[in-house]
Amino acid sequence: MKSLATILLIIATCTNAFTGTTSRRRILKQQQQQPISGPIITRLQSSPSASSSSSKSEQSKPNAQTSSPSTFREAEVAGLRLMQDGRHEEALKAFQKAMSLPGSRPDILRTANVPGPSPVGGSKGGTEGRSVQNLDEFEYQAAHYNVACAHACLGNVSDAVNNLQKAFEYGFDNFATVRADPDLGNLEGTREFDALMKKWDPKSRGIMGLFGK
Repeated sequence: MKSLATILLIIATCTNAFTGTTSRRRILKQQQQQPISGPIITRLQSSPSASSSSSKSEQSKPNAQTSSPSTFREAEVAGLRLMQDGRHEEALKAFQKAMSLPGSRPDILRTANVPGPSPVGGSKGGTEGRSVQNLDEFEYQAAHYNVACAHACLGNVSDAVNNLQKAFEYGFDNFATVRADPDLGNLEGTREFDALMKKWDPKSRGIMGLFGK
């Protein structure tokens, strides 16, 4: 069974316009509504851009996007490629860097107070600011999930579980994916992971958990 990191990389490779909130929602909709194996993988692997001509070594060659990412998406793709090649420490650094880069949510960062009266006659001025691109909730879900996978592959159970919890807090709730993802295999059977899943996944609490009890 393929890891979610591998699936996300294939999706990113096969899609030309893969930035912005709309794209992010499409990624996570596929994550949350479609199985990890089966038709979705077959469809993606049959795509010309995901054919055998694009090997792991070719995917991991450095380029302008992977060597110096300038956006969340670029760093995320670089990290997914590193995960696919088994370079987990480098992937972890890429995922962590991604969270400090511009995302797809436009916002205004207030930078300074404006002195003097306001234009409408108030005694105080307003604030100056600049436009920024922050991460949206879907990007935070993916970011923390990817960091969790990298930590799990490195044997950092506590760090992996902590980041999975953050992904859940941002709204990720495909618990079947979490349990099936081979990148998270090192977490299975650990006390921290079992406690996390019992808290968040109703199925982990048995039949009474399905009724919120």
